[in-house]
Amino acid sequence: MSVFIVTATHTDDDYKRPYVSSETAMASTREDAIVRAVEFYLDRLDEGYAFEYHNPTGLSEIIKQHRNNSKALFSALYDYFERDPEGLFTGEYVPETLSVTIGESDHVPVNEKPILSTIDEITRYIKEELGKD
Repeated sequence: MSVFIVTATHTDDDYKRPYVSSETAMASTREDAIVRAVEFYLDRLDEGYAFEYHNPTGLSEIIKQHRNNSKALFSALYDYFERDPEGLFTGEYVPETLSVTIGESDHVPVNEKPILSTIDEITRYIKEELGKD
């Protein structure tokens, strides 16, 4: 079973000190990961000043064309944001103010035994070497 990890990397458009932060979301299907990616893009548009500097006519056309089919809408928006044809995420001082990636990983169950063994070793060390309970 695969797990999809969506990572959004934000870079402030500052010529002196660009600040970089990231956030992640998980999804169980590729379609859900695309929805999460679109959500990251829309959140960034909502927070920033993109509409003051850009006229996103392509975005409006995609929304008009696919508004009645959410799966097609999210897919088209994701493709649009990835291409960024109108420069919505292009900075003045940094090349890109937002980058979103979707990674896929196989779900691997966690094996607790090595971690518990490490806890036992630390406890034993504290007790024997440091003489504390």
